[in-house]
Amino acid sequence: MALLTGTCAGLVTVAFRLLSEWPTQFFLPVPDHYESLPAHWRFALPLIGTLVLGAVYQLLKPSRRNVGVVHVLDRLHNHQGQMPIQNAVLQFFAGAAALVSGHSVGREGPAVHLGAASGSWIAHKLRLPNNSARSLLACGVAAAIAASFNTPLAGVVFAMEVVMLEYSVAGFLPVILAAVAGSATAQITFGRQPVFNVPAIQLSSLAELPVLFLCALAIGSLAALFILAHRRLAPYQRRSPMARFLLIGLTTGTLAIWVPEVLGTGYDTLEMAMLGELGLTTLLLIVAAKLAATALGTGLGIPGGVIGPSLFLGACLGGIAGGLTNLWLGEYTASPGFYAMVGMAAMMAALLNAPLAALLAILELTYNPNVLFPGMMMIVVACLVSRHFFSTEGIFQETLRALDKSGTPSWRQQMLSRVGVASVMERRFVVAERLISEEQAEQIIGQHPQWILIDLPEEPVPQLLRAADLATFLQRVKKAREEGHENRQEGGGDKIDLLKLPGEREQLAKLNWRATLLEAHQLLESSGIDALYVSRGSGGALDKNAAGIILPQHIDNFYRK
Repeated sequence: MALLTGTCAGLVTVAFRLLSEWPTQFFLPVPDHYESLPAHWRFALPLIGTLVLGAVYQLLKPSRRNVGVVHVLDRLHNHQGQMPIQNAVLQFFAGAAALVSGHSVGREGPAVHLGAASGSWIAHKLRLPNNSARSLLACGVAAAIAASFNTPLAGVVFAMEVVMLEYSVAGFLPVILAAVAGSATAQITFGRQPVFNVPAIQLSSLAELPVLFLCALAIGSLAALFILAHRRLAPYQRRSPMARFLLIGLTTGTLAIWVPEVLGTGYDTLEMAMLGELGLTTLLLIVAAKLAATALGTGLGIPGGVIGPSLFLGACLGGIAGGLTNLWLGEYTASPGFYAMVGMAAMMAALLNAPLAALLAILELTYNPNVLFPGMMMIVVACLVSRHFFSTEGIFQETLRALDKSGTPSWRQQMLSRVGVASVMERRFVVAERLISEEQAEQIIGQHPQWILIDLPEEPVPQLLRAADLATFLQRVKKAREEGHENRQEGGGDKIDLLKLPGEREQLAKLNWRATLLEAHQLLESSGIDALYVSRGSGGALDKNAAGIILPQHIDNFYRK
C-alpha cells in the first residue's frame, strides 16, 4: 500500500508541477524568470490570476475552499484523515493558477495536499481502517515532498515531524518506501540533478560562529513576525474570496513593479543568493518585498505554500549576513553563499517548527555536508527565538488555532488514533434474543463467552449482559430444582428474560469497524453510552453485523500498557 500510494502521489505531484510550469513557457524565456517581463505585465499578471481565483472560489461552498497543509492537518487530527476529493481538485488547478500568475507562494504546500489526498483516496477505495488511512496519508505527504524537491529523506522526516507528529519504526518503514517511490517518479520525469547547483563551500573559521549566532537571532525573529502576521490575517479567510484575493493581487503586482524577484517561487533568485551574486541593498529590498507579499498572500488564503518562500527568505537573510561579514572581517571569511545555505535551514526550521526536516532538506538540496555543523547551531537558535521569545509555534499550528480548529493533539489522542478498534475489541461474545429457553441458555454458556449481546429489534440500541450473570442464574435454577422448588421467570413462562435477569446491563451504541480507539473514546464520552459494539457495516441481523465489543476499560488498558 505504501508503494502504491507513493507512486500515485508522485505522479500527481509531477502532473501538478508540469501544469504550473508548462504555461509559463509562452511568456517567459527561462522558467520562473519573471524579472524578464515588462513592468506593466509584472503588475497585471498576479492581478489577473487573483481575479480568476476569486471568481472560482466565489462559486464554491466555504467547506470546499480549504486547501494546503493546514487543511491536511485539520482532516488528519479532526476527521481521521478523510480528505475530500473536491478540495484536492481545487488545490490542483487553483494552486497551478496561482503559481503561473506569479504569486509569491511555493508549490510544496499544494503538493503536500495532493499527496495526502492520494493516500486518503486509496484507503477509501480499499475500505481500509482509519488508522491505516492515517498511515497512507503520511506516505502520500512524504512522496509529494520527495517528488517536489527530489529530497526523499527530508520528505520522510517532514511527514513524521510536521504531519504525523510522531516517530516510530512501524510508522517510518512504509513512509520511507513511499518517499522512494515518489522521488523515483520525479527523477524519471525531471532527471536526477539536484534542485540547486552550488559549490561545496564551507565555514572558513570557528570565529564566524558568533556571526552565525546573530544571523540566527534575526532569522528566528523574522520567522516569528511572519507567523504572527499569518495568525492575524488567517481569520479573514472567512470573508469574501474576491475582495481578499483582489487585495493580494494589487499588493503583489505593485511590489513586483520595483522588486520583480517577489514573483513566483523565486528559485532562480535563491540560487543566485547561494552563489553570492546579489548585493546587500538588493537582498534587503527582496526580503522586505517577499515577506510582505508572501505573508499577505498565504495569510489571506491564496492556494499556495510557504515552504518555498521560507527557503527564499532564509537564503536572502543569510546572504545579507555573509555580505556584512565579508565587509567587516575581510575576504578570508566564508562566502555569502554559505551563509545563504545555512540561513535557508534556519528559516525553514523556525517557520515550520521542523528542525530535523529543515536540516535534511538543505543537505539534500545542496549536496553539501559542510552545512550540517553550522546549520544545526543556527536551527537551534532560530527555533528557540521563535518559540520562546515570541511564544509562537509552527505556522501551520498557529493558523489552525486562528481558524478555531484543533491544533496539536495530546499524546493520548495520538496514541489512540494509531490503533484500530478491531485489534483490541472483545471477540468473546454471543448474540441472543431477549427471551431464551433454559436449553438455549445452556448452549450459550457452553460457548464460554465473556458477554451476551441482547438483540432488541424494537429498541433503539441493544444491551450487554455479562455471561457470568446468566451462568449464576442457571446454577440457582438447578439448585432450586434439586430442592424441589419451581423457578420460572415472572411473565415469561418457561423462558428466561435476559432483561429481568439479576445482573448489570450496559447500553450499547454502534461503531464502524474502520474506527480508531480515539473515535471509540470520543463516542463513549459524547453519547454517555456504557459500551460500543463494532459493526461490520453489512446491515441485516445483529449476529451477522456485530464483530466485537469495546468497553472503556479496553481503551484504558491499552494506553496504560
